[in-house]
Amino acid sequence: MSFIRSSVWEIAPDELLTAVIPAHNRVEECLTLLRYLRSCGFAHPIVVADSSRSDRARTLQNSIGDLARYQYFGSRIGQYTKLSRLAQCVSSPYIVVLPDDDIAFPHAIEASLKYLQDHKDYVAAHGYSLRFGLERSDFDIYKVEHFIPTIGEEKPIQRYFHLMRRYQPHIWAVFRTSVYAKAMEEAAAMRGTVFQEYMFQIVSVLGGKVARLPTVYAMRGMAPSQADYSQADPFQWLIKDADSLFRHYATFRRGLINFFLHGTTKPNILAKICRYIRQVRMKEKHLAGEDRNIPLRQIVDLINASCLGREIHIGTINHAVQHALGDAIDAVKFPEPWQGWSEVGPRDLIRPSRRPDRQYVWRCAVLEAEPRDEIRITADEMMKVETQLEFYDLRGKTT
Repeated sequence: MSFIRSSVWEIAPDELLTAVIPAHNRVEECLTLLRYLRSCGFAHPIVVADSSRSDRARTLQNSIGDLARYQYFGSRIGQYTKLSRLAQCVSSPYIVVLPDDDIAFPHAIEASLKYLQDHKDYVAAHGYSLRFGLERSDFDIYKVEHFIPTIGEEKPIQRYFHLMRRYQPHIWAVFRTSVYAKAMEEAAAMRGTVFQEYMFQIVSVLGGKVARLPTVYAMRGMAPSQADYSQADPFQWLIKDADSLFRHYATFRRGLINFFLHGTTKPNILAKICRYIRQVRMKEKHLAGEDRNIPLRQIVDLINASCLGREIHIGTINHAVQHALGDAIDAVKFPEPWQGWSEVGPRDLIRPSRRPDRQYVWRCAVLEAEPRDEIRITADEMMKVETQLEFYDLRGKTT
């Protein structure tokens, strides 16, 4: 298999929306998602952007059939580089990227697409993201993970602030393709998964508003992330290698300021020299407010700190120090999100399935999720979710 360069092919030039699944070594999960989407009547073209190791890539390619278009990128390409190159080839005006181990709901994707068509100042739209586990075939729906309201401020720097102060990613939303491609291109230039994600999020929200609709958009499963958490979670990165975290943050901040001033994380050197004094003074004054002498880099650091500061857990830091000094036996351990099945409580809701081997358990942490004025999952929405989940059947792991 060889890498297919983005300059020689186009994806879905006559379609409204293109769905992309960035597959990586999860063969059965990817095939399950494809079968599920088609069984739900998902009518848009789907591209599997695969970077699995060669044996799994062959299995996946041979199994897809007419469920999707398959493109192989080689096993060494990074996810953001892969998605950046792929996005440059998508000709449809809208794009949605679907993780191979999550469950996205077609009714919510369609609602998000319709919202973008009706609201030209929005660049992305999505809904709530829940967490689930599987006990045999039973769905344990136990947490509302992503729910912050629409980021709809008029000024780009205000949208950036509201993104970071209650940070939750919208990377899997339905996007305008041009905005997605630009944000992914800038993200791919960063180093470290967390700063790639942050750059994507920030560049996209600088481009326009992001809507959160009152729909269950997706559910995240039990599989651990394939990203190295020492560079995907800023706090785990701090515990493992603080010097590396700070150095990569400096690169991220420099790229972000460059984007504010030049529209790219790596501006042309000559243009930067010619425009530096004029643009820095004008834009910093405009962004910070004419009556405040606050440098742009200071505002960027403070806004980023509003996000990064919430990741800090002093007790965990103390334990890591004690372990390093020999005063604690065990190293720091970070738990996985799925803690396993627990008995159904009196405030949990069990809803039957048409399938004899399945039921849906909605935990009270979802039914009574806070803040109540931001999370509204109606009985009708639960019914839509369950109707589509009837088609989701993870048949087994591919080793």
